[in-house]
Amino acid sequence: MKLDKINESVFANTEGETGCNVGVIILEDKAVAVDSQFPVSGRDFRQSIEALTDKPVTHLLLTHYHGDHIFGIKAFEDCEIVSHRLVKEIMEKNLTTEWADPEKMIETMKKNRPERAWLYEGFSMISPTKSFEDRFNLDGDIEMIHTGGHTAGSSIVHFPKEKLLFAGDLIFAKTFPWAGDPTVDPDVWIEAFKKILGMDIETIVPGHGPVCDKSEVEVQLEFFTKTREKMRKLIADGATIEEAVSYDGYPEFYKSERPQRRDDSLRQWYRVWTR
Repeated sequence: MKLDKINESVFANTEGETGCNVGVIILEDKAVAVDSQFPVSGRDFRQSIEALTDKPVTHLLLTHYHGDHIFGIKAFEDCEIVSHRLVKEIMEKNLTTEWADPEKMIETMKKNRPERAWLYEGFSMISPTKSFEDRFNLDGDIEMIHTGGHTAGSSIVHFPKEKLLFAGDLIFAKTFPWAGDPTVDPDVWIEAFKKILGMDIETIVPGHGPVCDKSEVEVQLEFFTKTREKMRKLIADGATIEEAVSYDGYPEFYKSERPQRRDDSLRQWYRVWTR
């Protein structure tokens, strides 16, 4: 896996070919990984870190529980694996249900996303070893901050020394976000954008898409805010969920990689705003 240099201490893969963006922060005495992609690419990620530095990889920080961010976790089982409490709870539940039969998972993936099935080879899951509620501080160098929004347990990873942020899937840079998770709350997501804009950061590694800065957050915030205004008006006028999804008056924004992503996202937002 290619890890591009972001600055003197941070390297990341943002190609998107084998899962989400992942990165590593190299501190004075350790290396800290952020997210892990899938089983095959997760192993590749770990090997790439070790080829980059001789400092031990001690921590894996998980921004949320979606598979493209956590399914490579076994490659880091010798590390302290940190997530928000809700992420840990969902993962532990899934270990006894939908993740309990890896072979069935792989067969399902071969049917639904055959182009990604190879990434699941060697699939095996474990639970985070440490969880937090609001914030997690690592030696005063790195801070994880719970925001919610993209999922109920979503968190950002802040590296103040370099004024850098790993935003997880709060930011899909230059593309339409996946916002269809049942725990998505667009109102909380909007507040997360505002929190990020108020932080002393210059560089953002998004969950997907190219490295960006706060100007990308402003673009996303404007779309979310104006879409909320439009959809709430539709709801007040009695629009059904499908009428709201098919409405063509939302502000212009990035195209979705898959049309279903946009539609599922708007359906979830409608559900939130009609509760």
